[in-house]
Amino acid sequence: MPLPPPTKDKPIRLVLIEDHADFRESVSMVLEQRGGYQCVGGFSTMEDALEAFRGGLKTDLVLSDLGLPGMSGIEGIKQVRELLPEARVLVLTAFTDKAKVFAALEAGAHGYLVKAGSATRLMETLEEVLAGGTPLDPKIAGMILQTFRKLSPIPDAESLSTRECEVLQLAAKGLTRQEIADELKLSAHSVTEYIKRSFDKLHVRNLPAAVSEAIRRGFLDLS
Repeated sequence: MPLPPPTKDKPIRLVLIEDHADFRESVSMVLEQRGGYQCVGGFSTMEDALEAFRGGLKTDLVLSDLGLPGMSGIEGIKQVRELLPEARVLVLTAFTDKAKVFAALEAGAHGYLVKAGSATRLMETLEEVLAGGTPLDPKIAGMILQTFRKLSPIPDAESLSTRECEVLQLAAKGLTRQEIADELKLSAHSVTEYIKRSFDKLHVRNLPAAVSEAIRRGFLDLS
């Protein structure tokens, strides 16, 4: 279920798993300064974070790198999801290779963002994750499209509407729900409803799966 938007009175609890202390501290500082977020834990290894979670540390949101000393972020994401099933997990990493992206999403990550992005992009991505979405960095979204583009369409009795296809196509390009709403002159609520309908029709539970399934079934024209 989506989490309520962060406020100063009831901030979103946040845990950072990142072995570069300077980067970890700068992300924590940016989020806390912008308000609505409270960093309740910062760890340089996945093992330390998992130990804290097993010890009772609670959080709403986990930002994790993949290239960590010891246990990898991908392996750790699976365990985080098991220990904290209600928490959202966002990958924040420098890795953009296909294998790691798909492995992280398969492990249960709710989104994937490349470190080179701006602070504004990070904030928008966090809002999307908290709203129940699965945002992808534009570089990652493009790579996923290329991966599935050549697959043969699968016929299906229940087709997506023109508007549902438009929404998914813009989402695949990395636009946030608000950006999609602005582009199509819709409300953000309407965009969310179109995405939910496409999930139901495609029998999927997240945005990357919806995009790939729509491509496979020939509903999206990406040529």
